[in-house]
Amino acid sequence: MSQLHALLSAFDRATFGAINGGMSNPLLDWIMPHVTSLHWWLPFFVVGLGWLLLRGGRHGRWCAAMVVLTVGVADLATNRVIKPLVGRVRPCTALPTVVLRIPCPEGPSFPSSHAVNMAALATVLTLSYRRWWWVWWSAALVVGLSRVYVGVHYPSDVLAGWGIGALIALLLEKVRQKSAAFIRRRRLRWW
Repeated sequence: MSQLHALLSAFDRATFGAINGGMSNPLLDWIMPHVTSLHWWLPFFVVGLGWLLLRGGRHGRWCAAMVVLTVGVADLATNRVIKPLVGRVRPCTALPTVVLRIPCPEGPSFPSSHAVNMAALATVLTLSYRRWWWVWWSAALVVGLSRVYVGVHYPSDVLAGWGIGALIALLLEKVRQKSAAFIRRRRLRWW
């Protein structure tokens, strides 16, 4: 088990170095700190939720509700349960050679909350609007990559975050489907 841990740790550090230092260039140095920021994405989220609520019909309103619920649950599970349990130190604190492009956040590194939340969002949107799956997952990919590039997460933090976010979204969608089926059955019995 310790050999596997050592191998994964070596892979993580090598991949981190290749992305954080190896991909360095002035354009990415300017773009990635913006892409990794909630402030950059907030207008897209507000406009997207507004469109779902006002123009998406019943389907859009359900999607908006699932987005808010899923991202809320994913964020709470990550920050209140998983991160405190794992307690992994961020690369910007642990590695002396990190190229830090934003201030090093406080708190644990594993998993990346940004990756969890973006994957949860991408999964909900993919389930509701499959045709645009590549847009949703491209955004999740860029945000995840940005977290490594700016020096605040290891690649495994991001990969695990994507998996956790997608899993939470799929589980909540299954609960929604089961609940809807239960409600339909109850209504039929009443009539």
